[in-house]
Amino acid sequence: MVLSLLKSMVTSSRSAATAEAEHTQKGQGAPRVFDFHGGIHPPEHKALSNRAPLVAAPLPREVVLPLSQHIGAPAQPLVEIGQRVKTGELIARAQGMISAPVHASITGVVTAIEPRQIPHVSGLEDQCIVIEREGEIDEWARLEAWRDWRQQEAQDLIQRLQDAGVVGQGGAGFPSAVKARVRERHAIDTLILNAAECEPYITADDLTMRTHPEALIEGLEILASLIGPVCILIGIEDNKPEAVIALEQAIRARRADKRLPPLDSRLEVVVVPTKYPSGGEKQLIKLLTDREVPSRGLPADVGVVVHNPGTVRAVQRAVCFGEPMISRVVTLTGEALQHPHNVEARLGTSIADLLRLAAPAPTGIARLVMGGPMMGFTLESDALPIIKTTNCLLASSPESLPAPAVEQPCIRCGMCEQACPAELLPQQLYWFSKAREFDKAELYNLADCIECGACSYVCPSQIPLVQYYRFAKGEIRSAQHEARKSERARHRFEFKQARMAREEAEKEAKRQQRAQAAQKSAAARADASAAAETTSASAATTTAAAAQPAPATDIKAFKTARAAANIALKKAEKALKAAQDGGESSESDIAKLEANVTAAKTKLASAESALKAASEASESAAPAAAGASTASTSTTGTAAPAADLKALKTARAAANIAVKKAEKALKTAQDSGEGDIPALETSVAEAKARLAKAEGDLKAASEASESAAPAAASASATGAAADLKALKTARAAANIAVKKAEKALKTAQDSGEGDISALETSVTEAKARLAKAEGDLKAATDAAGAAQGTDKGLVASAAAGSAQTTDTGAAGSSAGAAAPAAAAPSADIKALKTARAAANIAVKKAEKALARASESGEGDIEDLQTLLATAQENLRAAEVRLNSAQAGSTDATPAAKGAGELIPEAPKPAAGSVGRGSMASNVTLSQTEIEASRAENLAKRHKQVSIAVKAAEAAHRKAEAALSEADDENRQRLATKVDRTRRNLEHARESLAEVQALVDAQ
Repeated sequence: MVLSLLKSMVTSSRSAATAEAEHTQKGQGAPRVFDFHGGIHPPEHKALSNRAPLVAAPLPREVVLPLSQHIGAPAQPLVEIGQRVKTGELIARAQGMISAPVHASITGVVTAIEPRQIPHVSGLEDQCIVIEREGEIDEWARLEAWRDWRQQEAQDLIQRLQDAGVVGQGGAGFPSAVKARVRERHAIDTLILNAAECEPYITADDLTMRTHPEALIEGLEILASLIGPVCILIGIEDNKPEAVIALEQAIRARRADKRLPPLDSRLEVVVVPTKYPSGGEKQLIKLLTDREVPSRGLPADVGVVVHNPGTVRAVQRAVCFGEPMISRVVTLTGEALQHPHNVEARLGTSIADLLRLAAPAPTGIARLVMGGPMMGFTLESDALPIIKTTNCLLASSPESLPAPAVEQPCIRCGMCEQACPAELLPQQLYWFSKAREFDKAELYNLADCIECGACSYVCPSQIPLVQYYRFAKGEIRSAQHEARKSERARHRFEFKQARMAREEAEKEAKRQQRAQAAQKSAAARADASAAAETTSASAATTTAAAAQPAPATDIKAFKTARAAANIALKKAEKALKAAQDGGESSESDIAKLEANVTAAKTKLASAESALKAASEASESAAPAAAGASTASTSTTGTAAPAADLKALKTARAAANIAVKKAEKALKTAQDSGEGDIPALETSVAEAKARLAKAEGDLKAASEASESAAPAAASASATGAAADLKALKTARAAANIAVKKAEKALKTAQDSGEGDISALETSVTEAKARLAKAEGDLKAATDAAGAAQGTDKGLVASAAAGSAQTTDTGAAGSSAGAAAPAAAAPSADIKALKTARAAANIAVKKAEKALARASESGEGDIEDLQTLLATAQENLRAAEVRLNSAQAGSTDATPAAKGAGELIPEAPKPAAGSVGRGSMASNVTLSQTEIEASRAENLAKRHKQVSIAVKAAEAAHRKAEAALSEADDENRQRLATKVDRTRRNLEHARESLAEVQALVDAQ
C-alpha cells in the first residue's frame, strides 16, 4: 500500500507539472519547455527566508580565508604575518590554469598563515590566511573600473575575471575565466542563466535576482560577448514570481535605453515547472533545449554554457567596478532561527557571527548544514568561515531534520529508478558499491550520478544510497590515482633503461673506434719502423739523435694495442659466460663465442710478444744512448745528462708500476683460484728484474752526474743555478721518501703485518740518501756563493772598461747590446710572475686538500701538511725573487736610455748574499731574508698543523660517537673509520710536536 502511494505521488506530480507547463506555454506564448526523467517534489520551505529583503552583514572583526576556495590547485600566499592589507588587495596568487587568486575581504593586518579547519565534507584542515580588522575603516584596493567595457578586448575581459578571482557560486567553484575560453575548443550557441534554485530552503539566487536584476542583465551581456552564443535563456522555476517580474522589467528597461547599443533580442526568460532537481546543470539543459549531455561529458559538448546568478553578478562587479570577489549572498534559514533571511557577507566571516544575525532559538540548533537538505553536508562546528561556494546555512530543529532512520534491506521496489533524474539504475549501483565491485559500478555509469539524493528520498527502506555512491566514487578515484602513479613510474623506468642502453651503445661504439684507430696507428708505425730499418747504416748514424724518441712512441703504440686486446678478451669472456649462465643460447652461438675468446687470447699474446720485444730493444739501446750522451757532454753542456736522468727516472717509475700491477694480478689470481698462476709469477719475476736493471742504470747515471756537477758548476753561473735547483729537488724528494718509509714502518709495527726488517732497512737507506742530498746541497750553495762574488767582480771590471770607450764603434756596440739587455729583464719578470702565480695556486690547492682531509678524517694528513709547507716555501721564494727582479729592473732602466750613454758600474753584492734563480743574474737574497722567510713559513705551518690536530680530534670524536650508536650491520664499517681517524690524529699530533720543536729551537 505504501509503495503504491509513493509511486502514485511521483507519477502524478510529474504529470501535473508537465501539464501545468504546457498550459502556461499555450496561454502566454512562452518558449517550449521540455521534461527530464524522474524528479521529486520535496517540501520547499523557501518562505522562511524569501520574505525579508537582502541586507549587508556587518564587517567582521576577523576573517579566515582558505587558499582552496575553488576547484583546482590552491593559491600561493603573497603576504607575510604582520603585513597590512586593504580590502580587495591580492593576498594569494593562482597556481596553474585551473586555479583562482584570493583577495583580502577586509582592511586589516595579517595575523596568521596556518592550517585551519575549513567547511568541507571531509572536515580536514587547509592552509588559511587570517586577517584582523583595523578599526572601523574599510579602505579599498580596487582594480581599474571599465564602465564602457564594450571598448575592451575579449582577452582583457577574460584576464579581468582571472585577476578578480571570480568562480562559480552554484557548484564546485570552477574558475569563470576558464569557462569563458570554452569557445576556443567548442562551438557554443546557447548561454543559460541557471536561476531555478530547486534545493529546498535556499533563496540566495531568488533575492539576488529581485535586488540586482540590472546587474545580472549586464553580466549576461559581458559573458555573451566572450562566448558568442546565438541564444541567451534565463531558466527560472515558477515558484519565484517576484524574480521573474524583476528580470522582465530589467530587460524592458535595458531595451528602452537608447544610450546603449541595442540589447540582443534573443535574451529570454523561460519559466519552468517546480521540480527537484531542475536546477541541475544537465537537467536544466534538457528542460530548455531538449539536449542530453553525453555520459562523462560537459555542457560544452552540446554547445551550451551555464552560469549561476551569483557568478554573473560577480562578473559584472569585477568588470564594471573593478571589485574582486570578496563577498557573496548567503541564505540564513531553518526552523532553529527566529529571523531567517539573506545577507551579503564578506568571505571568511565566521559562521557563528552570521547565525547570530538570524537570532538562533533558545532551544539551540539541532543540526547545522552547509547547503540544502538534499545535497548539503553537516558541520560539526560553527567556528568555520564561509567561502566562495557557501550559498546557505541551514540551522534545523530536531523535528524538521530528524536523525536518519535505521537502514532496512532493499525490497527491490524500483522507486529509486523512477526518481533518478540521470536515468541510472540506483538499485544495481547500490549492490555493486556495497559489494565493492567497482568495475561493474563503472560499467553502469556511476560517474554520471549527480548525488542529488532523490533516490535516497524515495527509498522506503531508508537506505542512504548517495553515501554508498560517494564511497564507491572515492575508491575508484584512489585506484585510478594509483594506476596513474604506477604508469608514470613504469614510463620513467623504461625511459631510464632506454637511456642507459643508448649510452652504453655509444660508449661501446667509441671504444671500438678508439681500438680501431689505435690498431691502425700501431700498424702504420710498424710499417714506418720496418722501412726505416732498411736504410743505410750511415744514414741511421747521422739521424740517431733525431730518431731517438721513435722507440718510445712505438712502445706506447704496442702498449695501446696490448690494452685493446686485453679489453677485447675480457668482453669476449664476459659474453661467453653470460650465454652459458643464461641457458638460452644455442650450441652454435656458444661455439662462436668460444672461437671469439680464442681469437682474442691469440691477439693478446701477439700484442704482449710485440710489446716485450720492443721493450727489450729499447732497454738494449739505452746504454748506447747514455754513452753517446756522456761522450758529448764536453760540447753540449749538462742538458744531455739531465735528459738521460729524466728518461732513466721515467723508466724506473714505469718498471715499478709494472711490478705492482703484476703482483696485484698474481694476488687476485691466488685469492680467486682462477688464472695461470705460474705465468703470473714469471711475469712478476721479469718485472722485478726490469725494475732492478732500471734502478741500476739510474744509480750509475746519477753518480756520473754528481761527479760531473762540480766541473759544470765552475764552468758557468747558469749551470750552477740549475744544479742548485736540482739538488734542492733531490733534497725534498729524499725528505718525503724518509717520511713515507717511517710511516710504512710504523703502520707495519702497529698492525704486526709486513716485512718489518726490510722496512727498517728502507728507513735507514732513505735517511742516508737525505743526509747525502743535504750535504751536496750545502756544498753547492757554498760554491755558488763564492762564484757569485767572482762573477760580479768580472762584470764590474768589464763595465768599467766599456765606460772608457768613446769612439763611434764603441757607441754602436753599446747601442747594440742595449736592446737585448732591456728585453731580458722584462722576460725574466714575466716568467717570475708566472712562477709566483703557479706557486700561489699550489698553496691554495694544498690548503683545500688538507682542510678536506681534516674534516672527513680520511687521507694522509701528514703528507698533505708536508705538501702545504713545501708549497708555502716555494711561494715565499717566488715572491722574493719577483721583488728582487723588479727592483733590479728599475735600477737598470737608466742604462738603456740612449745608445751613446755610458754603462754605470754594477752594484756590488752585499756580504753574505746568495744568488737565487737562473733567469736574472741580479736577483739576490740576503741571509736575513732567508731566515725571515723560514720563520714565516714555520709559523704558517705551525698554525696549519694546529688546525689539522683540532679537526682530526673532532673527526675522531664524531666517529666514536657514531660507532657507539651503530647497529650490528654498520659496526664493522664504523670501527674501521674510527681506527683510521685515530691514526690520522696520531700523525697530526706527531707533526705538531715536530713543528713545535723547530719553533722552540728557533
